[in-house]
Amino acid sequence: MTEGVGPSRKPLVEYRGLAVVAAWALVAMLLAAQAWFAANERGEPLAWARASVIWLSWAATWVALTPIALQLAVRFPLERPRLLLALGVHAIAAPACAAASLALFAVAAPLVGAAHSEPTWLATFERLLGTTFLLNLPVYWLIVGAAQLERLVRTAREKDRRQLLLEAQLADARLQSLRSQLQPHFLFNALNTISVLMREDVDSADRVLLQLSALLRRSLEGSDAYEVPLREELGFLERYLEIERARFGGRLSYEVRVPDELMEARVPNLILQPLVENALRHGLAARASPGRIEIRAERHGEELKLSVRDDGRGFPAGMIERVGLSNTRARLALMHGDSHLFELRHAPDGGAIAEITIPLRTRP
Repeated sequence: MTEGVGPSRKPLVEYRGLAVVAAWALVAMLLAAQAWFAANERGEPLAWARASVIWLSWAATWVALTPIALQLAVRFPLERPRLLLALGVHAIAAPACAAASLALFAVAAPLVGAAHSEPTWLATFERLLGTTFLLNLPVYWLIVGAAQLERLVRTAREKDRRQLLLEAQLADARLQSLRSQLQPHFLFNALNTISVLMREDVDSADRVLLQLSALLRRSLEGSDAYEVPLREELGFLERYLEIERARFGGRLSYEVRVPDELMEARVPNLILQPLVENALRHGLAARASPGRIEIRAERHGEELKLSVRDDGRGFPAGMIERVGLSNTRARLALMHGDSHLFELRHAPDGGAIAEITIPLRTRP
């Protein structure tokens, strides 16, 4: 177990250690610059090298103490329900760390020529306590505050990540539900066609049954796919239209006009069948004369436009979208959000047009 965890944590520990050293080095340089400038303004020239060494030595004491402060910040975060306990622990740790920092600096002070140096370590430490203890006390709280801020940011990011994951899972479940809803609906219509043909033409009913078998096999093979190449979608659609042509006899004709370069474009699975079904319902079912359906795919810049057009009577006033169309609208919204357009309208020269515009992609 140790071997499995160690390699993944080591880079993080090293990165944090380097970040702590770099942060304290920057603080030391800023304080050294301030001390150098103030001394020269007072007419007490201070060498830049000496100021840098003094403040780097002081910063080094806090580099040694920062891991302790960070561990306490992690173990006792300033959060409910143990906020009072955490405040108590940090109230004790803050002066202890400040005193420890001064104790360490008292060792280095004579070596770097600090102004508070005395002949003995104890005398230097006592002087530092009397002159700079209160200045060092907030340093511990700044470390704890930085650790707490990092914790809050990390928690917020994790919450956002979990929320996005949950939304993706809900969308996935919704898409699966819509797919499951569409397949029985299509199967019911196909079986109804076979039922009608059984009373009129048994041979035609047998052929339609074989077509339905092929369709169901194709549907089951792609049951987990939300998107398929347009080529596969058209293959499914043409089998469906052959079934419907058997029902309508010689009254149904159709044409598929799709450029070869768009055959691999990705489209939602079973997205065109409900549009064709709607065209049959409103364009041919209520009339005795022949009817025609045209399926097109066109490229418009980085968009793919799919359309199903019939030469029937158009959309009736107050038409209510049935399962197929409402399902199509919901799936497009889930899969493409605001990047899609789904429009139903009357054709200028009669009939109706159902049109879908989605981003053009050739890869999943």
